[in-house]
Amino acid sequence: MNVVIATGRQAHYSLPANAFVRRGFDVCLYTTTPRSRMRNFHPAVRTRWVPAPVALFSGLTHWKTPLVLDELDSTLFDRLTAAALKSCDLLLGASTSSLATGIAAKRDGGVFVLDRACPDIRVQQKMMVEEARKVGGVFRPNSPWFIERQVQEYEQADFIVAPSEYSRRSYPEHLRKKTVLAPLYGRSKVSPRSPRPAGSPFVLGVVGGQPLRKGYLYLLQAWKELALPHAQLRIRSGDAIFRYPVLNRLLAELPNVELVGYVPDISEFYAACDAFILPSVDDGFGMALFEALANGVPSIATRHCGASELLAPEQDFILIEPFSVEDIKQSVQRLYDSQELRERLANQGPVAIQALESAGLPRPYEDGLDQLLQAIQAHQVTV
Repeated sequence: MNVVIATGRQAHYSLPANAFVRRGFDVCLYTTTPRSRMRNFHPAVRTRWVPAPVALFSGLTHWKTPLVLDELDSTLFDRLTAAALKSCDLLLGASTSSLATGIAAKRDGGVFVLDRACPDIRVQQKMMVEEARKVGGVFRPNSPWFIERQVQEYEQADFIVAPSEYSRRSYPEHLRKKTVLAPLYGRSKVSPRSPRPAGSPFVLGVVGGQPLRKGYLYLLQAWKELALPHAQLRIRSGDAIFRYPVLNRLLAELPNVELVGYVPDISEFYAACDAFILPSVDDGFGMALFEALANGVPSIATRHCGASELLAPEQDFILIEPFSVEDIKQSVQRLYDSQELRERLANQGPVAIQALESAGLPRPYEDGLDQLLQAIQAHQVTV
C-alpha cells in the first residue's frame, strides 16, 4: 500500500508513519518540517517539503501570529499539497489542512482518512467561548469560513481517526459511524523516582499550556477552598494564564501556587510532585496523565481527558467529572490525607503504563491502526 501523510508539523505523526512502515507500506510525509528537525521517524519514511510561510515565520521568530494568518496558512499548505500530491492508496491528512488534499486523493482512487485529535470544532469552540466568559476573557474563535472548511473535511473523509471516545462522541451520529479510535499513547519518559524528603510540603502538580481547555478555573477555585496547610500547587504552563482576569485574581490570592516555566526534563517536574491532576474540560487525549503515572505519581483526571479511557478508575488513578470544583476538592483531599492511597496508586501507575505496551510498541495505537485498515478493506469491497 502506498501511504501519504500530510501535515504541516510533525506533532504525533511518527506514530502512524512508523506503524505503516512496520506493516510493509511505502510511506511519504508531505510536511513543512525540515527533515533535519524530524524526530523519531523510521528511516524508510520519505519526505516531501511543502511550504507553510506563516508557520515557518512563527517557528523561526516565536512570534504569535494573527489567527486569520494561521487559517490562511493552513489553507495554502493544503492547496499546495493537493497540487503536488502523487497518486496514493491512502491519505492520512491532518485536520484543518487536508480538505483539498483529501479530495485530490479520492479523485485518484485513494482513501481519505482525516486525523483529528480534538473534538468536533463546532462543539469545542462553543465550549471555549463559554469558558472564556467565566474567567473574564475573550476566546478568539476561528473564522466562520474556516470552521465550515473543517466541517467539509469531516464530510469528505472516508474515515476519521480520533484518539478517544470523548472526541468521537462530539460528532453527529453520521460522522461517529466512520470514526475509528486510535489512542495517541506513545512511550513515556521515565526517570528513577527518589523518596520525597521528610517534612516536605504536599505538592500537587498539573501540566498544560491552554488554561481554558485544562480547567484551571475549577482547579484554582478548589485549591482556594481546600486551603490545605503545608501544601503547594505547581502549574507547569506558559504566560497565557495571565490573559484571564479571574485566573489572575485567584493566583494573586494564592501564595502557595507556583507557575513553572519550561522544564528541560519533564520527569524532574513529576519527581517533585506528591500527586498530579489533569482537571481538563477539553482534552482529546492528554499524554501528561500517562507521563505522571509512568513516573509513579498518583494521579487524578476528568472524563474529558481522553487518556483516562485506557485506565481503570480507583485502580490506576482517580476519575472525576469535568467542570466540578467539588470533585477536585474531594479527590485532592483524599490524596492529601492518605499516604496509603498515594503509595498504592504510585505503585500501580507504572504497571498500568507497562500494560499498554507490547514489544516496546504502543498497543492501543497499533490496535486502532489495525482496525482502521480493516475498515478500509471493508469499505473498498463495498464501493
